[in-house]
Amino acid sequence: MAIPFIVIAFYHLYFFIKPSVTVINESENVITEAIVRLPESRLNFGSIGHKQENTIYHSLSQNDGSYNYSFKIDGNTITGTCGYLTNSEFNKRFVIIVSKSNLVGCSQ
Repeated sequence: MAIPFIVIAFYHLYFFIKPSVTVINESENVITEAIVRLPESRLNFGSIGHKQENTIYHSLSQNDGSYNYSFKIDGNTITGTCGYLTNSEFNKRFVIIVSKSNLVGCSQ
C-alpha cells in the first residue's frame, strides 16, 4: 500500500527539484521551431502554436552561462541571449515569452 505513495512522491519530487525552461508563444503566429541552448544542453521545443506554451526540464549539471534562444516565426528567425544559469540550481523556473510583436522577454 505504501509503495504506490512512495513512487508518486518521488515522481513529484523529481520534477520539483529539476530546473526547467518554458517558452510561451503570445505572438499572432506559430513558432515553427523553438530551440534554447544552455551551456551543457540543447532544448528543442518543436512547434508552439499561438497562445500555447511548452516546458522542458533539464539537467542540474550545467556550466555557468546564458540561455541562447532561436525561434522561427513566419519565415524569420529570432535569436538572442538572456538570463544566466549556474550549476545545481534546484527548482529554477526560467520563462521565455514571445510577445505579439515578436519581441522576446525572459524572467525567472
